[in-house]
Amino acid sequence: MIGFDRNTQSRPTVYAAGATAESVLRAHFEAPLLGSAAVEVRVDDAQLRRAVVALRVLAPNAIRPIEDLLPVLYPGVKVSYGTVQAMLVEAEARAGQFNAQASLGAVKAGALDEMFSQGEPVLAGVDLDSGYLFGLEVSPTRDGAAWAELLREGRGQGLGLEVVVKDAARGIAAGVSAVFPDAEQRDDCFHVLYEMNKVRRKLERRAYAAIEREGEALGRLGKIRARDKTCRRKAKRALSRARRECAEAIERFDAFEAAMDELRGALECVDIDTGELHRPEHVEALIEGVAQRIETLGGGECATLARYLRNRAPGLVLAQKSVLPRLEALGEQWSMPAVRLGCLCWYLVRALNSHPPHARRRALSRHLLAAYGALQDRLGGVSESLLEAVEAVLHQRHRASSAIEGFNAALRPYLYVHKGVTQGFLDLFRAWFNLRTRRWGRHKGSSAHQSLTGQRVGDWLTLLGYPPSPALA
Repeated sequence: MIGFDRNTQSRPTVYAAGATAESVLRAHFEAPLLGSAAVEVRVDDAQLRRAVVALRVLAPNAIRPIEDLLPVLYPGVKVSYGTVQAMLVEAEARAGQFNAQASLGAVKAGALDEMFSQGEPVLAGVDLDSGYLFGLEVSPTRDGAAWAELLREGRGQGLGLEVVVKDAARGIAAGVSAVFPDAEQRDDCFHVLYEMNKVRRKLERRAYAAIEREGEALGRLGKIRARDKTCRRKAKRALSRARRECAEAIERFDAFEAAMDELRGALECVDIDTGELHRPEHVEALIEGVAQRIETLGGGECATLARYLRNRAPGLVLAQKSVLPRLEALGEQWSMPAVRLGCLCWYLVRALNSHPPHARRRALSRHLLAAYGALQDRLGGVSESLLEAVEAVLHQRHRASSAIEGFNAALRPYLYVHKGVTQGFLDLFRAWFNLRTRRWGRHKGSSAHQSLTGQRVGDWLTLLGYPPSPALA
């Protein structure tokens, strides 16, 4: 047997040889850590290109991190910055061609919004029915001409917007009027509630600050000795003033919160207390009443918000105006009392899904059981069919730009990382966003491309011209 002469070999050398032999034995005879079969990582040019493109859009990676990640994923593979950039330029061009070939004829209702990347506007449009991103461009401006250019490109691919949900941006309104003059422009209820919530948080902070000042004034009074009458008299006046200001701040916050709850209720299709469907003129009157109540609270931010609500009111009622005839059509089949109960059930279920406080949750649950029981008494076994029909109608009332707000949340990290976005990257991101399989929401398990075209997406990289390598299959 071949061995080591312990008189000529040092102890560290013997230990090193033993460790090497042990590692070889483990590699050949021990079970792999990742499962019952060994995993072998192989790569060729096609697989390398797939990895580069995927790393670019699956996470907010700049080019330099992709260059650093490739040797980690594929040991021994080293690709230069310029090579990675060239691969991505090619992928962006292919994505641009893929986007330009898409048929947008099925897009009738869209949400439009804008973000900023290093001061440059990024304009986007999303189909409210399928979630398909039908426009995404970086532009030097966000005026009506810029929006009109984006919409004309979409119209060239068949885009025919009949309903547009937007915020108060004048550029969007001007662009839509120029390209789709007959489209109904609805104001987004999400932005209205967002603006109200900003003022609410300010009033809440002021109320807490007033409570803290009252506590501090009470504490100062308690530290003054009884014989120091002059100081105690001043401290009592300060405490009285702090208590008055605290009560006013709390009362102001409570009044604002009540007005905000009333606005939320006004924007729903049904009145939760009476069970009656909201009429557009009634909704507009409710919004005007909320604006008046907020204006009476005083302060510059409340006056500005009240003016904003009055300006948005005509656009906010359009969603209810469009959905009301469709609900009345359901009433011809199932009766209007049944439709009203169906709308009430739908509203209460959504309110419960928003995880309200325990006391309100109990009240909503009791209300839902009563409404559903009344619906069962009227329709019996066919009540589920009515609820499905009501849900289908209300899903298409298009009153909020939630779809594009979700897209903005997905794109925003990339804008931060890239420190200046290019149109090529936006083309690639748009293609991936439309081809990816969604993991949640009512479109869970499908892609926006599938929802729009009916064509199921297997491997999104293959559709962009990057199929798996046959040599590695």
